[in-house]
Amino acid sequence: MIHEPVPAPVPAPVAGTVSEPVLQLRLLGSCAVLCGGDRVDPGARQLRLLAALALLGRRARGYLGGLLWPGCPDARALGSLRAAVFGVNHHLPGVLVADGHDLALSPALGVDVHALRARLAAVAQAEEPAALGAADPAGPGVPQLLPGWYDDWVLAEQDRLRSLYVHAAEHAAGLCLAHGDPSRAARWAEAVRAADPLRESAVRLLVRAHLALGNPAAALRDFRRYCAVAVAETGAGPSDELVRLVGSVARL
Repeated sequence: MIHEPVPAPVPAPVAGTVSEPVLQLRLLGSCAVLCGGDRVDPGARQLRLLAALALLGRRARGYLGGLLWPGCPDARALGSLRAAVFGVNHHLPGVLVADGHDLALSPALGVDVHALRARLAAVAQAEEPAALGAADPAGPGVPQLLPGWYDDWVLAEQDRLRSLYVHAAEHAAGLCLAHGDPSRAARWAEAVRAADPLRESAVRLLVRAHLALGNPAAALRDFRRYCAVAVAETGAGPSDELVRLVGSVARL
């Protein structure tokens, strides 16, 4: 029987300098285990188990068997899970924590996506630009979580991370714009647009940032780019609010 999944908690930001864990699980960009900076290869089946526990948190063995081997009978799925657990314990002793019928990861294993979630949570809760610290958009868009993995549970976690990223980046863009830093606001708004090209609220922030920077040509360019995408994807044009924003610099 497969138990209903419970969302894994988002780790809270930790103040001060924290040393990087010796043992790390990387899920952004690729899936790998590092020990002291050196790559450890526990095997593909073992990596899938580690990735599932890292993203979903503590889970029952029956749930994990059904999740990772969905096309197999329960007995065979549990047998595959036992083999994966044995492999992890052999290559990475102490990483798995068994609690009755449940499995979890040891807190000693650092997970990059947990750190990213914590950073995004901190950005989304910031009340002034100073609280953002040195944070800026992580590249041109959402960091890729397990690229090339197409399991339903992975796709759901990719969507969840994208939503967290978009929410945090848009909040940061609005915060910077409201406090007189349109240049930084534009960078955050660009990051949102890269992650979600149809999100008009981010385009409005981007246009406002360009206008605050005295760059109406950029505002008009991004407005037209958004209109083209919106019409092509949805058949609908921009809102009246967005049209009014650029109306002062161009006849539409």
